[in-house]
Amino acid sequence: MTNFANKKINPFFNSFGCAVKGLRYVLRNERNFRLHIIISIFVLFTAFYLDFSWIDFALLIIVISIVLVAEMVNSAIEYTWDKLEPNHHPVVGIIKDTIAGSVLLASISAVAVGAIIIFKHFI
Repeated sequence: MTNFANKKINPFFNSFGCAVKGLRYVLRNERNFRLHIIISIFVLFTAFYLDFSWIDFALLIIVISIVLVAEMVNSAIEYTWDKLEPNHHPVVGIIKDTIAGSVLLASISAVAVGAIIIFKHFI
């Protein structure tokens, strides 16, 4: 019975390990992702220092996570297309610009949410 349990648990840990490896790769190789992490840490420490409510803190974590996930998806799509189409077909450019636009939109939305929360805090 233990052998069966190990077979069920190992794929989970393997998947988790792959996810950590991917996160580590993006942290080491993507300047924008590192910049987002630094800004996120600053925002969360500021929110903690200013004693934001748990709801406001949770909202900040949600929008920060959306930005970080968008940046990782952007990186994955760019890596994929750079490998599949190294000659930079115009359609690949459109795909890469569109996914980069999604990161920009997520970032602008996160800044807007953060500004609303901070503005509310000082009123």
